[in-house]
Amino acid sequence: MKALFLIGATALLMVSAPAMADNGQRFDFGAQRAAYANDGPEPNAGRQCFSGKHITGANTANGRILYVQPARGGVYRMRLAQDCAGLADAKKISLRSDGSDVICPGDSAQLTARTASGVSACRVADVRRVTAREAAALSPASASK
Repeated sequence: MKALFLIGATALLMVSAPAMADNGQRFDFGAQRAAYANDGPEPNAGRQCFSGKHITGANTANGRILYVQPARGGVYRMRLAQDCAGLADAKKISLRSDGSDVICPGDSAQLTARTASGVSACRVADVRRVTAREAAALSPASASK
C-alpha cells in the first residue's frame, strides 16, 4: 500500500511541477532585441557591423591606422582622422557611431581610449572589415593588444 501511495505521489508531483513553475510569463525575444539593439551586430548584420562596446583586441599599424577585433566578428581596420594621443597606452577602447554602439563598414565613429592618466577621444574617419586574405597577412599580434 505504501509503495502504491509513493508511486502515486511521485507521479502527481512530476505532473504538477511544470505547472507550478509556469507563472504565465513568456520571454519576448522581439522586445529583448529592440531594447538592446545597440549591443550587437544583429540590426545591421548584412553590412557586417559589430558592437563597438566590446572590443577584445586592438593594434596600431601606424599613427592613424588601427586594427580592432570585436567580441563577435572578424578584424576591422580603422583610419583615424588625426593622430590619437594616448592610444598606444590605452587599457581599454570603445567605439560609437551616431549615438549607437553599432559600428558598420563605411561609418565614421568616435573612439574612446581609456588610459591610466585619463580618457582620450579620437575621431575615426573610416571603418572597413579586413578580408580573410588581409587577416591572414597580419601577424597574430595584430589581432590583440
